[in-house]
Amino acid sequence: MEGRLRLRTPEITPVEGGFLLRDPYGVYEKPLALTEGGLLLLSLMEGRTLEEVREEVFKAHGVIVPLKELEDLAKALEEAGLLLTPQVEARLKEEEEKLKRERPMRLAGLSYPQGEREARAFLDAFRASFFGEAPPAQVLLLPHLEPSRVPEAYGAALAALEKTPPPERVYVVGVAHRPLMEGAAALPVPFHTPFGPAEPDLPALQALDALLPFELFNTPLAFREEHSLELPLFFLKGTYPKARFIPLLVGRRTSALGEALRVVLAEHPGLLALAVDLSHVGPRFGDPPFSRPLAEEARRRDVGFLERLAQGEPQAALAHLGANPTRVDATEVVASLSPLLQGKKGEVLAYRLDLEAPTLSAVGAGTLAYP
Repeated sequence: MEGRLRLRTPEITPVEGGFLLRDPYGVYEKPLALTEGGLLLLSLMEGRTLEEVREEVFKAHGVIVPLKELEDLAKALEEAGLLLTPQVEARLKEEEEKLKRERPMRLAGLSYPQGEREARAFLDAFRASFFGEAPPAQVLLLPHLEPSRVPEAYGAALAALEKTPPPERVYVVGVAHRPLMEGAAALPVPFHTPFGPAEPDLPALQALDALLPFELFNTPLAFREEHSLELPLFFLKGTYPKARFIPLLVGRRTSALGEALRVVLAEHPGLLALAVDLSHVGPRFGDPPFSRPLAEEARRRDVGFLERLAQGEPQAALAHLGANPTRVDATEVVASLSPLLQGKKGEVLAYRLDLEAPTLSAVGAGTLAYP
């Protein structure tokens, strides 16, 4: 392979005997398995030719790597979509252009039904799973966890939504599980659901973009497989069929987003939905197997976080998590939207720490409504 190599930043997962590398946006589905030595070679490739990589290895370790081995590695990287060749760039561009027109359903038939009639029955069943009372919501915190794992949390969200007069628009702020070019991003296209497309509110999105110090419509590929928007949109679109939507992702905290949203909400009022989960503990996340002490710690962090948010104290909620040892994934969204949550009193409607038995891991999810 000739010329200097250009690499994409992979998603890296440690596994027994080495590492699995994946395309962070899921365009290329086949992962690449590398040993620690292979990962070292990869770390030397960016901006170098294969011959220069051989020289670097020899200077650092006194080992001559066969050129064929490096060529095979480069080919495997290309097949995994991690080496920017003209073919890989063309495919990524093609996928990006598709997403600039519409965002198809990715989880239909897996996390929820694809047909409208079946989806309506699914929605009704989740509402029936919550037996408590719920207030109407101006702001709603709800999960993006797999619905079947926390039905009562989604049921509580539906109970609040049915008490809330149908809004003209819904701002849905999810957690970015894929890299963003900026702290936050939006995708101004229809998101397909079994209830029809969740159409974007373009004037509100444009107003928000104009107020931010960065380009809001960055990283379309980050939305391609993002469940933190697709799952809550299923419930929101099913409840409010005529609403328009402002789908946002937050990758890292940016106070500018909260300040800009406060201005935009005054001009384009609507429901604000924070689609976030709570603690992530167990072997899947680098901990020992799920146990009573780990469960108690996760619950303490989660419940304390939700209670402080319900008291209108987002900064105290974040401080309660400390260094976030249980990996509450709501932190960046809450920190970014702190100006909108400060002083706002809410009610915690549901909480569950759900066990994933095959991996002895668990994820927390809750529902919080601000009347």
